[in-house]
Amino acid sequence: MRLHAGALRSVAAGLVAGLMVLGAAQPAAAAPRRAEQWYLDELRIDQVHRLSTGRGVTVAVVDSGVDASHPELAGQVLPGRRSYGAPGDGRSDADGHGTHMAGIIAARNAGSDGVTGIAPGVRILPIKTKPGKGESSDAASAQGIRMAVDGGAKVVNLSYGSMGVASDDEEAAIRYALERDVVVVGAAGNTAKGHTEVISPANVPGVIAVTGTTRGGRFWSGSSQGREAVVAAPADGIYNAGPDHGYGWGDGTSDATAIVSGIAALIRAKYPDLSAPNVINRIIRTARDAGPPGRDPQYGFGRIDPVAALTATVPAVSANPLLGGAAASSAPPQAAEDDDFDVTEYGDRGGPTDQQVMVIGIGIAVVLLVLVALVVFLIWNRRRYRREAARAAAVPDHVLDQGAGGGYGTPPVPAGYHAPPGAPGGQAPPGANPYAPPPGHVPPPPGTYPPPGGNRS
Repeated sequence: MRLHAGALRSVAAGLVAGLMVLGAAQPAAAAPRRAEQWYLDELRIDQVHRLSTGRGVTVAVVDSGVDASHPELAGQVLPGRRSYGAPGDGRSDADGHGTHMAGIIAARNAGSDGVTGIAPGVRILPIKTKPGKGESSDAASAQGIRMAVDGGAKVVNLSYGSMGVASDDEEAAIRYALERDVVVVGAAGNTAKGHTEVISPANVPGVIAVTGTTRGGRFWSGSSQGREAVVAAPADGIYNAGPDHGYGWGDGTSDATAIVSGIAALIRAKYPDLSAPNVINRIIRTARDAGPPGRDPQYGFGRIDPVAALTATVPAVSANPLLGGAAASSAPPQAAEDDDFDVTEYGDRGGPTDQQVMVIGIGIAVVLLVLVALVVFLIWNRRRYRREAARAAAVPDHVLDQGAGGGYGTPPVPAGYHAPPGAPGGQAPPGANPYAPPPGHVPPPPGTYPPPGGNRS
């Protein structure tokens, strides 16, 4: 079989087109927004989501409300409530801050160019503490925390605060949450807002006070610090959902707090029987120590490590390790040896990601398409070759078809065939036998064979 230059060009063009389709399916090209989420790579979130997505856990975002119609949060936001004395629920956000926090926690990577949250399987309970922009009152904050607990939240995110001690109402509301097995996470504060120490309500005992880090795990200079610091998480350039169905970057310990709240939800989903004190204990004991050895004012017990938090062997506790004198002198964090960990050892959510499945599927489709095109070409080329040979030998198509059933290796023209008279190239008159011996032919005597080359006259 011969492949002509034009045919080769056609096959090559098909292969190139297939490779272009396959290349276009790569996640990096299809989802540039995900590429902006550097912190997910540092936290190894792809491995994390094979262990837990937070499914079944409700996280309360006590904030400016949450835009429930944002594409990244559609279907995940519960009605919620308003804590500042106005009627209505929490599913609106004139400020955008609460929506950004909810996206960091729970975004579901909607569409082909979305963003991913720390715990995309959770439900968000929005507690709206103010009608628009500006600061929330201590009373609205305290009432919001209680509403979150009564609404079924197992994790409460407090990405706000102010200098000084918490009000009596806020302290009482946090005790209300801790006594009802709820994990409370609060922002340590930002120097750009004049915060020179860990702010309230994060400085209330029992709350996970979160400071900030940059790419690479260095302490973020915009984060406040203090002895109440518990863990540190990414805070610099956090890209996620924003106001008006948009996206944007955030800088601050508010963002770091949302990350830790999402990790707390992941733990609660993977270990549903684990109490809030043990969830907190698991977070601080698996944190990666940074700065001076042990707990320090910048990193607290260390940088958050969600893989270790979901996989390490951690001793149980009977009380919140952040309450009482034992918290400050807690044993050094004991992270799991997980740099090369095997995810199949720990969870039942293993397997390829949706993007990997998409790429594999497109790759298989391209290969099948190329194979089908090649088979069609081979069949066409074989038929073309037979027709050309038939025309050269003046063989009728019906004779060619009768003798071509043997597939490859079967001669396209019957051996010894000559165009009969009357066929193209023949001279027999009408009515003559087209297969009669030629004139002058002398048959051989009986019992003999003609000499090589046939009879000679």
